[in-house]
Amino acid sequence: MKQNKQSLCTITTQPFGLIDGESTTLWTLANNDGMQVSIMDFGAIITSIVMSDRNNQPVECVLGFDNAESYASNSYRNSNPHLGAVIGRHAGRMSYARAPLNHGLVQLTPNLGEHHMHGGYTGFDQKWWTVKATHADEHAASITLQLFSPDGEEGYPGNLNVQVCYTLTANNELNVNFDAQSDRDTFINLTQHSYFNLALHEQTISQHQLWLLPQEIIVTDKDMMPTGAISKVPAALDFYSARPIANSIIDSAYVLPPYSVNNISARISAPDTGLSMAVKTDAPVMVVYNAQHLPEQQIPQRKSLRPFAAICFEPQGFTDAPNQPTFPNNILRAGVVFKQHITYIFSRDPIQPVTS
Repeated sequence: MKQNKQSLCTITTQPFGLIDGESTTLWTLANNDGMQVSIMDFGAIITSIVMSDRNNQPVECVLGFDNAESYASNSYRNSNPHLGAVIGRHAGRMSYARAPLNHGLVQLTPNLGEHHMHGGYTGFDQKWWTVKATHADEHAASITLQLFSPDGEEGYPGNLNVQVCYTLTANNELNVNFDAQSDRDTFINLTQHSYFNLALHEQTISQHQLWLLPQEIIVTDKDMMPTGAISKVPAALDFYSARPIANSIIDSAYVLPPYSVNNISARISAPDTGLSMAVKTDAPVMVVYNAQHLPEQQIPQRKSLRPFAAICFEPQGFTDAPNQPTFPNNILRAGVVFKQHITYIFSRDPIQPVTS
């Protein structure tokens, strides 16, 4: 479809239902190519990404629900796959729910056995975000959401102000920009947890072609906790030569090489729709997870939840960094502004990997 660059990108809103008795709002960014990205103010959750395929048929590209209530159901919260949410304060695992900071020991909330995971029981995915700003012109549509996390929440020190800006461009790029600032030294490790499936309705991602730039991986133990070692990517998890995901089981933290900054570090494509998506980031690590633990749930008019129904690309800092002396730390010093970005590039044509 030829795009009219003079046409405005747009932003629309609609009621999205109730969570814990409070009304939610859905904000939809759209461009003139027909791509739409919908974001809920609870959890700053991306609920939907729709793009037309090579046959001009709309394809839902992420897993999600069409109403807020489903994100708050007991069954969903018990399994909590974090569909489309912003994860914080600290994405990933923190061993034994504690971490050294300034010659002391910070005790966090243990919510994964004796460990801490994805910011605790009420991480940023379970918080109400406030819409700070919106903007739309012929080049892009954007929405900025903000969150205040008080000192001591889930054990984290410092009053933390966080913002995420979602921008959909006229060229079918979705930019995610984080920034955060604390009044005390604290830990920070933010990511976006969307589950991508570019195929037709009700298919898994087994036939998706996957390409990954990284050649190193964080070594973990039987509990998926980092050992502090980094090793060469094992053959079963090596996708440097693009190949179908097939029956691979992927739940690993890939270490991105320095030259990957602002270059493509991952891509997937679905042969039946012709849709492709590439990922760029300035984060040092990207967790790749192909959803083997997703609970099964039928969702009317949407792709169902089930194991291997989608794949996550979660750019972030090093897993359990505060407890691993050999890893770059995830400490945010008081008054310093944390910044990180992710770009998802959608296309109807194969994307050539950038390797240098």
